Amino acid sequence: MNGFALMKQHQLKQTISAILRPAGACDSTAANCHFDMTKYIFDADRVVKSDTVSYAKNITPIPDFHDVEYADDKTTAGFDDYEDKSGCNNDDRCLDDPNQLYYFAYYINGIDYENCKYPAIVLTHAGGFSDCSNLKYEDSLCRVLARKGFVVFCVEYRRGRIKDDITAKRVAVQQQAAAYRASQDVRGALRSIIKRQLRIAFNHFPYQIDTSLIFVAGQSAGALATGTAVYYPKQEMIDSIFPVPPGEIPIDSALGPIDADFYYGDTTIDYRSCIKGFWSMWGGFAFPQSVSDAGRQYDFLTQNGTIPLDIPFIGFQGYRDPVFPYAKNYQSRSYAKSTDVPFSEVSTCIIASPFRVYNDTKNPLEPDYRIECSNDIYNILKAHSVPTLMYIDCKMGHGLSSEDPITGFCPSDFGVAGGLTKDQVNEYLASRAAFFFQAIMKGTAGSLGGYSRFFNCEDKRYSADTCTTAANNACTENLPCNQQTQENEYFKSPINNKN
Repeated sequence: MNGFALMKQHQLKQTISAILRPAGACDSTAANCHFDMTKYIFDADRVVKSDTVSYAKNITPIPDFHDVEYADDKTTAGFDDYEDKSGCNNDDRCLDDPNQLYYFAYYINGIDYENCKYPAIVLTHAGGFSDCSNLKYEDSLCRVLARKGFVVFCVEYRRGRIKDDITAKRVAVQQQAAAYRASQDVRGALRSIIKRQLRIAFNHFPYQIDTSLIFVAGQSAGALATGTAVYYPKQEMIDSIFPVPPGEIPIDSALGPIDADFYYGDTTIDYRSCIKGFWSMWGGFAFPQSVSDAGRQYDFLTQNGTIPLDIPFIGFQGYRDPVFPYAKNYQSRSYAKSTDVPFSEVSTCIIASPFRVYNDTKNPLEPDYRIECSNDIYNILKAHSVPTLMYIDCKMGHGLSSEDPITGFCPSDFGVAGGLTKDQVNEYLASRAAFFFQAIMKGTAGSLGGYSRFFNCEDKRYSADTCTTAANNACTENLPCNQQTQENEYFKSPINNKN
């Protein structure tokens, strides 16, 4: 065949391909950033939600793995922070069922994924590690993100804990053990998603992702679990926030190593090198108290320069959040005393029993660790030129507020325009995150070091009726929400001071 004939054949293949492929499905892929991901690219009816996809090891039961559900996550003196228990199945049981580890995938139908791999967002849900939490709330957010050009994975993880509610600023070991299990699962899910893409010819999923463009996100408890998976790659970093007394079982012996071999994605997969950004919604994670007191959080995250810390960060937070507090004086935490059973030990659904963490040797007012909120993580990374973006709503507590029963509007709207439903606020969050992630994919992350609007500054869209209006265009570093009278009154509340 001569050159002219080859050229004609190539042109014919291109024409057929263009006919079979929806307009913009490949030439304008999100991976190439040829379109504006802050806007909708695909119609809502093209979003497909998969059936559950297990990310467990293909063994029943999984060796040394236990799912956990407690009969009641309340204490006699406390309350349940999860409002809706409808349909909740509190069985107080341990399971070895790999079907408890799964995710849903949201993708666009009719895309030529074989030639056009899309960026991925791996999202973990909120719920305070409660056995009554679920993935339903995140459904609308996942659909919005899929319409903007991402394949979205909404990940379930092990849940269940006894809520810490003893003396002021004391924390039950069950709460931390639940966070540890969830972080194990997030790591396993990430490795499994990557492995399935690498073995796509064997898996035959109707979507594909670019494993070099994975973004991770979490809300509340999900943000804590995902954040530690992103920024705490080493076992010893996790161990440092579990000051196990001498003679007690270490956390990795009780629950398995943080990179446990419970999952389809084996532990040899380097998921962290695939992550291009982290999105925290009203979340944060713990640092050893000594590290926070010394202001050495960045050194801790980089392990004194031995770990690269170049994963960009975008955060959303309420100024009046009692769970991941904005104010430093509400962030410190101490473990229970050894005599404060059942708060100081856990023996349900763990590999080695019992596992104990307690604080008998120190002054009760001398904390073991500090919860750094999204705004703290933002400041830590920003100070070291990591691309960052932060949004604060000065009227917001923990998570988006319930819609007003009369107007139907969500008070937590980050001052966007007012008069928005909760779904519309979620659309705004998704648009800002998509904008940030697109800048990373375009390779323009360096521009995030400037001081133009939306770049490397807190885009404080405050409501004028409560806070001083911030100069958005100037990106000032003033904090118009630090009105101590409001703050103190809020945190003095016996309800809002629970963890």
